[in-house]
Amino acid sequence: MESQESPKFLFSVRDGADLLMKTNKIIGVLGGMGPQASNEFYRLLISRAHQIYGAHNNNDYPEILMDSVPVPDFLADTKKQEQAARMLEERVEKMTNYGADIITMVCNTACILNDRLQRKTRVPIISVVEEVVKKVFIDQPFVLLLASPTSLRLGLYQLALARCGVNYIVPNKRDYQELEFIIRGVIDGKDRDLLLKKLVRLTERYLQKQKADGIVLGCTELPLVFPVNYRLPVYSSLSILADAVLKRYYKKEEV
Repeated sequence: MESQESPKFLFSVRDGADLLMKTNKIIGVLGGMGPQASNEFYRLLISRAHQIYGAHNNNDYPEILMDSVPVPDFLADTKKQEQAARMLEERVEKMTNYGADIITMVCNTACILNDRLQRKTRVPIISVVEEVVKKVFIDQPFVLLLASPTSLRLGLYQLALARCGVNYIVPNKRDYQELEFIIRGVIDGKDRDLLLKKLVRLTERYLQKQKADGIVLGCTELPLVFPVNYRLPVYSSLSILADAVLKRYYKKEEV
């Protein structure tokens, strides 16, 4: 099995050439939660700008302000959430002063701070959770939700999916430790083939019990260790966020 590193695109380069629109926007990205997912997000922005929007020259590609913020870990608990929040508030203010027109965070769990961070800036902060739920709502599948322990405990996705009338299942609490191991393994640079096998085993165990129509990868590390050609539709939070940001940047969707 291969990890999900080569995205499929809706348009060819020839199609995308007609979509390119000049813009003076700056995309502000709060990353580092973790660094590997942020690196993949940057790659997706660049590759999809080329494939979908026909970027060819340097000045066709988006201007991106990437800040890899070494926030304290709150994957499994929220004890250091306040410290993380203060660090991110400071970075949001700096990005605003720099002139960012769009801000996003490459982290699902950090979206618990979205409202607090939005109060620090006039610049719209694009929530990866909101973008994923919008996409799932359009398709209306019955989904298996995979996310970080903190995200699952706080019901970050569950509440948003329920508001939209989307049916879902989540892992039992006894499997939170396995999810945390996989996510931390990605951040720590462990063998991705091993992590992929663990994630697929966990996924298949739940799909054998209930026949879901799709998988939500509600943590930005999980798409890095999930099969490319899975038998069910996969809602990758990384890919969906990259698409949403580029739509706004290239003026295909209002901020």
